[in-house]
Amino acid sequence: MTKDHWFWQIKVILGLFLAAAIYGFFYFETSNLLNIIVAIIAVVTYAWAIFQKTEVPAAASKREIAILFTLYLGFYSLYNLLYGVGAQLALVMLAVWLLVSVLFIILLILDKINTILAHPLFWTFSALIGLIILEIFLSLSFWPIDPKIKSLILVVIFYLTTNLIYLYTHNMLKFKKIIGFLIVSFLILGLFILSLWLSLKGG
Repeated sequence: MTKDHWFWQIKVILGLFLAAAIYGFFYFETSNLLNIIVAIIAVVTYAWAIFQKTEVPAAASKREIAILFTLYLGFYSLYNLLYGVGAQLALVMLAVWLLVSVLFIILLILDKINTILAHPLFWTFSALIGLIILEIFLSLSFWPIDPKIKSLILVVIFYLTTNLIYLYTHNMLKFKKIIGFLIVSFLILGLFILSLWLSLKGG
């Protein structure tokens, strides 16, 4: 099996996850305008992900956008399955863990397949990030806020975590190099959560 064929298989898997996430979003979302916007964004981000060559460094950010968008739609659908349909918690938990772990693996494979797959902690990182997001997913499930907002928070945390892991696996995890990124990112996330809490308290 050639390397290009392997990459296309991974891109097809990403497409299946995105299609399932879109279907879930359409099922629970009643706004036709929002559904159309989501469909357009999905087509554009997936096209970026599959048609960019692996060797192009800038392509990683475009693949990441497709992954993050798929995660957002997936989280939204799973929250609605938990709340609206009353799906079993154990099945939702398994789906969250699989969604995060598989998409994380896809992101790393599409980015640097030889370097990342050869890392001894590759599969450990993949399972760990799934468990981290799952724990936060369950914690946010007790918040009386819109699933769209909860899903956005999870995507931000996934972005922060995966970037830290990326830096570590590429031997670039230097304190001086990432401290600014961490401070700004956590401030944005903290202010976002604080504003939500204040709006709920005021309401």
